[in-house]
Amino acid sequence: MVVRKKKTTRSKQLGERTHGHGDTKNRRGAGNRGGRGKAGSHKHKFSKYYTTFGIKVRQNPSIKKGKALNITQLSENLPAWMKQGKVTQENGGLWVVDGRKVGVYKILGAGEAPKDLFIRHIKVSEKARQKIEEADGEVEETFNAAGGETKVNDPPAGERDE
Repeated sequence: MVVRKKKTTRSKQLGERTHGHGDTKNRRGAGNRGGRGKAGSHKHKFSKYYTTFGIKVRQNPSIKKGKALNITQLSENLPAWMKQGKVTQENGGLWVVDGRKVGVYKILGAGEAPKDLFIRHIKVSEKARQKIEEADGEVEETFNAAGGETKVNDPPAGERDE
């Protein structure tokens, strides 16, 4: 019985000058394919599907934090927020600023703190916390160090009674 071997591509090209790749100039560099990557994407490699030619595309952050205000900006906005009903006055004359209603994510420490503020659902920098507490205000702890919200009244895991 005779075993017939299949011819390989290489053996088929023996005796051929260019081995199936066209002219000898076509093997020299990236010129035959029109450049490397997206080169020529607005000329000879144009496609209606390349919509971002010449534009640097940035990914949007997945977490939208909101505004960060200094204490001076907070005190300037207080009268307007009071008229809109976003800031309320509770027992003891404390002005309650709720970050969810006002749309503020963080309070920074530049400026003088107004009297009798109660801050809720807002991150507060250390300098701002000191100024608010010196002006007889309070800050409710609702954020942990990682940036997520935590419940205020829950004890830590090791101190729970079971």
